[in-house]
Amino acid sequence: MWHLAFGYLGLGLGTGLCLLAAAFGIARLASAALEGTARQPEAANALRTSMIIPAALIEGLGFFALVICLLGILTLNSGVPKSTQGEASQTVEAHH
Repeated sequence: MWHLAFGYLGLGLGTGLCLLAAAFGIARLASAALEGTARQPEAANALRTSMIIPAALIEGLGFFALVICLLGILTLNSGVPKSTQGEASQTVEAHH
């Protein structure tokens, strides 16, 4: 059962890193746009418009990472054997 634990750990870490990278990308994008607006206030509308597409792509990466994590968890869960409470208690009693 250790392989399942490492699978869940890998999915969580991979998704977390991907979401952190997406958040960092959006933060840098917004920072650059705000700095550009501060330097040239008349270009604010153009900067805002050109910022929307990259922000949507970066946010899409975050959603894609969440979907991949969900699919991975569902795939790992399909490998877990289904057992009822009675079978589990019989197994515990057999080992004692």
